[in-house]
Amino acid sequence: MLKRPKIAIVGAGGAVGAAVAQWAAVKELGELALIDLKGNVAKGRGLDLTQCSPFESFNNAGFTAGEDPALMKGADVVVMTAGVPRKPGQSREELININAGIVRDICKNVKEQAPNAVLIVVSNPLDAMVYVAKQVTGFPRERVIGSAGILDSSRFRTNIALAVGASVEDVSAIVLGAHTDKDMVPVISTATVGGVPLTKLLSAEKLAEVIDATKKGGATLTGLIGTSAWLAPGAGTSLMVESIVRDQKRLLPCSIELQGEFGVKDCFVGVPVRLGLGGAEHVYEFELSASEKAAFESSVKANQELMGIAKGFL
Repeated sequence: MLKRPKIAIVGAGGAVGAAVAQWAAVKELGELALIDLKGNVAKGRGLDLTQCSPFESFNNAGFTAGEDPALMKGADVVVMTAGVPRKPGQSREELININAGIVRDICKNVKEQAPNAVLIVVSNPLDAMVYVAKQVTGFPRERVIGSAGILDSSRFRTNIALAVGASVEDVSAIVLGAHTDKDMVPVISTATVGGVPLTKLLSAEKLAEVIDATKKGGATLTGLIGTSAWLAPGAGTSLMVESIVRDQKRLLPCSIELQGEFGVKDCFVGVPVRLGLGGAEHVYEFELSASEKAAFESSVKANQELMGIAKGFL
């Protein structure tokens, strides 16, 4: 008998969890298990989403929802969006004291209920939470990844398209490093629009503005609507899920434990990986400019500091 992939979303009652569920349902990626401490909210999210299906012609009748961690049993992919979102003026470092315990407890359930799953962490501060998830589950590195660079790269591509006045579909650009405002590394040296190097299209001043807008992307949204945890993180995460369950082999920037790549070992940081049925099947390295390499090294140090703080919760 054919088996649909099972996708469990922990924190489905929140905005990002609901967005992941929405995109996954519209794309018909598999059977959804919506889990949240507020079980009725998870059930309501699933029911509301299912009632969209007659309009949008997708089938979400196979979902289950509630607060019981056992709902994730046998899941192929577990998406963890649970945690307290960052408040205006709050640093990601401050979030560790709140979210590390939440992530730790959820990961114990993942290990018990879905021991063969690929775990995608969305909870902030992202890189530190992926570290906690890896330590608690004991899963191999290819099955514990974070949705950091994919969101930052989307913001980078969007800002480039706006600055150039071109279609975002023609923009190829990536953000590496930490998922923090000051430590992410938008890579200019390889960015192109329709195959044309970005440095040929924008002045140094405009490039600096694009980088600044990208780094402040989350903070800008938080200032405007009170949170950056909304649609775009859900869309990016669902793209990761899609590449895994459909074995698409997409090359997407994700947070993963490096084992010598880019000269880094035993640290979680955003780099380009190939996502397929096995999870993060391969890490791809490429040359950075001197300034980008220095920024990447600083980013690694910042993540190591966050991991050191998170270690106290294990």
